[in-house]
Amino acid sequence: MKQKLLVAAFACVLMFAALRWQGASLITTASPKGIVDLEMATQARQITLLMDTWDLSVVKMNIWIDFLFIVSYVALLALASESVASKWKNPGMRMIGLTLARVAVVAGVLDIGENLLMLQTIAGNFTVVSLQMTHYFATIKFTLAAVVLIYLLISIPVSLRNTKS
Repeated sequence: MKQKLLVAAFACVLMFAALRWQGASLITTASPKGIVDLEMATQARQITLLMDTWDLSVVKMNIWIDFLFIVSYVALLALASESVASKWKNPGMRMIGLTLARVAVVAGVLDIGENLLMLQTIAGNFTVVSLQMTHYFATIKFTLAAVVLIYLLISIPVSLRNTKS
């Protein structure tokens, strides 16, 4: 488990760095959060501003790279949740960890949906509903990932303490 976790962590850091490097030109005065501004855009005028500002080939490549990042962060969050869950003596906290490993997968599925919708958006095929769906998929994905990360942060001291015993 430890080796899988290290590989997932390395892949996640590598993919995150690749996304930041490749998508650096997407951070502008019109889009201070880069691709996240596209994920959260809910109005056609926001999309128009972004598409007029960005090189769409860079956006498209960033979204495709993100598909690899999804695999790496889902693997990392799921493996880490399962790993620390096994260290808890409290069965409730153990069950929460195992459940959150599956929640990480749900976040990844939402991220895939979000990416597919963004590819449609940059191709000019979007509606108010598709923009809203992209926004909600992104919001729920970020929330679920944050919940898993909070559990991991709470669990790390327990995991370290119970590993030494």
